[in-house]
Amino acid sequence: MCVPTGRVSSSQSMAGLRHQLLLLATILALAIGTCHSFEIQEATLDAIHQGFKNGSLTSTALVQFYLGQIRRLNPLLHAVIEVNPDALRQAAEADAERRSSSSGDGHIGGLHGVPVLLKDNIGTRDQLNTTAGSLAMLGSVVGRDAGVVARLRRAGALVLGKANMDEWANFRSAIGTGGWSARGGQGKNPYVLSSPPCGSSTGPAIAAAANMAAVTLGTETDGSILCPSSLNSVVGIKPTVGLTSRAGVIPVSPRQDTVGPICRTVADAVLVLDAIVGYDELDAVATRAASKYIPDGGYTQFLKIDGLQGKRIGVPKGLFDFADGTIRQTVYQQHLKTLRRNGAVVIENLAIANLDVIQNATVSGELAALAAEFKIALNAYLSDLSYSPVRSLAEIIAFNNAHPDEEMLKQFGQLIFLVSENTTGIGSVEKAAIQQLDDLTANGVEKVMKQHLLDAMVAPDSSSATVLAIAGLPAIAVPAGYDEQGAPFGLTFGGLKGYEPRLIEIAYAFEQATKHHRPSMAPRRLVVAAAVLAFVAAAGGCHGFQIEEATIEAIHEGFKNGSLTSTALVRFYLDRISRLNPLLHAVIEVNPDALRQAARADAERRRSGRRSGGIGLHGVPVLLKDNIATRDRLNTTAGSLALLGSVVRRDAGVVRRLRRAGAVVLGKANMEEWANFRSLEGTAGWSARGGQGRNPYVLSADPCGSSTGSAIAAAANMAAVTLGSETDGSILCPASLNSVVGIKPTVGLTSRAGVIPISPRQDTIGERGAILIENIDIANLSVILDVLSNGEQIALPAEFKLSLNAYLLDLTYSPVRSLAEIIAFNNAHPIEERLKEFGQFIFLVAENTTGIGAPERSAIQELNKLSANGLEKLMEELKLNAIVTPNDNTSSVLAIGGMTGITVPAGYGKLGVPFGICFGGLKGYEPRLIEMAYAFEQATRVRKTPTFSPYTNHEVYLKIWLHAACCVIAQKDLIDDNCLRHYVLELRKMAVGLRFTGLRPAPAPTPSSRLTDSSSSVCSAVAGTPLSVRRSPRAARRTSLTEKARLRPRELGLSCCFSGVQICSAAATASALCVGFSGVRIWSVREAFLSFCGVALADADVLAFLDGEAASISISGRGREDLGVRGGSVWVVN
Repeated sequence: MCVPTGRVSSSQSMAGLRHQLLLLATILALAIGTCHSFEIQEATLDAIHQGFKNGSLTSTALVQFYLGQIRRLNPLLHAVIEVNPDALRQAAEADAERRSSSSGDGHIGGLHGVPVLLKDNIGTRDQLNTTAGSLAMLGSVVGRDAGVVARLRRAGALVLGKANMDEWANFRSAIGTGGWSARGGQGKNPYVLSSPPCGSSTGPAIAAAANMAAVTLGTETDGSILCPSSLNSVVGIKPTVGLTSRAGVIPVSPRQDTVGPICRTVADAVLVLDAIVGYDELDAVATRAASKYIPDGGYTQFLKIDGLQGKRIGVPKGLFDFADGTIRQTVYQQHLKTLRRNGAVVIENLAIANLDVIQNATVSGELAALAAEFKIALNAYLSDLSYSPVRSLAEIIAFNNAHPDEEMLKQFGQLIFLVSENTTGIGSVEKAAIQQLDDLTANGVEKVMKQHLLDAMVAPDSSSATVLAIAGLPAIAVPAGYDEQGAPFGLTFGGLKGYEPRLIEIAYAFEQATKHHRPSMAPRRLVVAAAVLAFVAAAGGCHGFQIEEATIEAIHEGFKNGSLTSTALVRFYLDRISRLNPLLHAVIEVNPDALRQAARADAERRRSGRRSGGIGLHGVPVLLKDNIATRDRLNTTAGSLALLGSVVRRDAGVVRRLRRAGAVVLGKANMEEWANFRSLEGTAGWSARGGQGRNPYVLSADPCGSSTGSAIAAAANMAAVTLGSETDGSILCPASLNSVVGIKPTVGLTSRAGVIPISPRQDTIGERGAILIENIDIANLSVILDVLSNGEQIALPAEFKLSLNAYLLDLTYSPVRSLAEIIAFNNAHPIEERLKEFGQFIFLVAENTTGIGAPERSAIQELNKLSANGLEKLMEELKLNAIVTPNDNTSSVLAIGGMTGITVPAGYGKLGVPFGICFGGLKGYEPRLIEMAYAFEQATRVRKTPTFSPYTNHEVYLKIWLHAACCVIAQKDLIDDNCLRHYVLELRKMAVGLRFTGLRPAPAPTPSSRLTDSSSSVCSAVAGTPLSVRRSPRAARRTSLTEKARLRPRELGLSCCFSGVQICSAAATASALCVGFSGVRIWSVREAFLSFCGVALADADVLAFLDGEAASISISGRGREDLGVRGGSVWVVN
């Protein structure tokens, strides 16, 4: 689907400028980080929970703030690899739990409702990848949450996303990757961008420092928590090995690996430590041995302001040797005085035996031991995965060799991998190396600490990391100061196994005495710079090139004259997606490789002029409907959670052609789940993965589907080119209602290979002076438009089951392998898949089929006859080049014959909702239709840029909605038939674009009818029986209310719903009056109730949930009495 050609008017340009100025102001305001006076920036966990308690903060606001920080800062800092698409939903659930908590204090557990960012080697059983930063692991599926993640979830924490890291925890290359990974890019120090950020827990430390999260989790084998914490001015706790479970964490060495928190304060880190320590049967040996060190009452009891009093702290000889007069030398000497001043006994110049040997991994034996342990542990981890594209270290090495550019093999190599792969287990060499490490520890740090009765040893930054690592000893890194360039440095307090209580006392008292952490300056400056960049991006400029509404021809002209690059184009679209998608839900996921592909296209054009000026797709980003397979880092799920994590063998046929044409795959677009073939009700542009798609012109208007996201994205300038698919109306309808161009090709003209199917007989993939003969009659049109009569309802379910099962069996990996398993998945996840609202009736019908038998063959033959005797015969007799219809009104006519159609924007209703005109023709008529559609488009040029109007008409729809609310609740949950009939008639008058069939006057009014009547009788009282509502001629949307009640009486309850709005009283929330409008919302409530109900609200708290959840309007004072509401709330449910 594509935006039609045309010019943007000056008034539209001015409107766009106003939007851009508003955007700039909004971003600058967000930079302050406030939520109802709550200062989120630098907020501690204690402050966050206080905000939850007093109502000045919600988990949703907290997650939104952090997502905003990530969106603005991550392009520079590369701290985060991916964010959790479920984070906001989890936050809303946490908010709801606090509201309903019997304690009423808003505090349910230490981490409840707090977002946590996890290092990318910590496994999560959700929509996030776990890859250790490597492309080789992309798409792997873990069997369960890591042990520490399971504990975080039990504590109520929200998983915000995965943080960048040194790829493979810096255990791939002897050179070291310096905070880089193939997936996350090069991490940057947020204080001084040119200073090393260190690793391997690079991303967690950067994110905590730059306020992308208050809580992050890292891992350490040797220095991987202590080093980045020190150099990014945050607190890192490296626990005793075994104190925290390593189960589900991509390993290096079970002997040295540990998981610990990285936060901005000691108190926060300790609170997290309390949540993640403990026994885990999947890491039984280590966690059982370390469990004895966990104190009764947890670790927060050791947060003592006088924690330094009486502590004996050793200073190793040779570690504090800094040049005289340097900031570090001066500051560290001051810190030793601070320790003494606060009651500690500081013993300097302690010699750790063989320190030079310990710090040389080759000489000490550490490298020999780690290399063998890594191969064994990693291969075991890989074999335990539910799915992985690689199953051994050898396969990872081969992957890197096959992808040298992406994995930067020339720069970093993979020497340690090769050494590790050459090991053959724990043999005599490795045993000797491990024994030597134990001896070095016993004769070194353990001996010194015991001889001098030390509580801790202090060292600059992570200089003592290896001393502690080889024995699995704990440590805490604390900010200590900033050098001449402003780069941070830290102090590390280390001790023997189980010394965490002493270390916490020391670290907390030191932190409170010095308070050296300060907000990073680079992110603060960057926020302002990012705001300016966003403003420039909003203007759509690139060296004078206007990207917004640009055609492919204009794009290539920009490539040719140097005013545009593919990289700039991709960045513009990614920015549009980040800003608009939270409202429109057009895109399910973006391709993490899109910018790299764009850079490659730019390089190809620079090397060769051959592709620099044509009208091809070279360097042009394309957004694909989520049922079109790509063999890359993107999922292909048809919008369903059931298919999340499935892996396709190859690109879909159309994708291979796009790549050969040089196109850049930008991402996957939202769609009606399972192409609207799951439920009789239809999912109206919704999917479990993508949420509720919104019409960008009038947000409450129908966006149609099933190629919902493709049409919305093209209309809203999230991409110039999108691809959809159609079985019956799925391209033509959304293109019409979103004011874009959609082409439905002749079936077979485009390959369907690799596309999640409905029916091979009808599926197709497409983009989005004449003689006029009017009033032509297509034979049996009413039959063709009714799936219950024309045979489609018999043919399609059988074809769907056969083709879908074949598709699933061909996948390299899939969590489900049949339609039956998908049905079972939906039953197991009724909330996520909204089973109560939509059901899966068509799935159940399809599963009950047994192949293409006599009934199916007869139905297909009937469809062929209807097509031959209908449109085909008519067009041949009248020698027509095309038929023309509004919107997608004849989509079924074209669909059953596999014919072609093109939809072009035709205008806008008086409420601003777009409508289109469709040119349809016989198979192979694309040349004729293109000529007509293009000429019509150029002659009319009706397309306008989206207005994002929140609702269709405040004065009319708000009036009838609120009037209905008054009708229901004014008489204490009784329906007044007079006002009810008035409501229906009012709605009927104003329902532009909807047709009500079978509507008869209501029976003579009775005094009242309680909502305890059956669904059918209430529906009869509303408007006569049956009442059918349809937004298009497709019969799947014409199910009568009585038929719905018969099919699902218990699920329908008493609501009489048509994917519409329920307005219910608090005293009887199961009771409702609803009507056939989808997605309409009340945006202003206080004034509306006052104007239309005559009720003054003392307070109106409207929570607008864009994904169809409940919006609550709190009522207090006299209004409650007038409305007769019990419990103080009126619910408006979408």
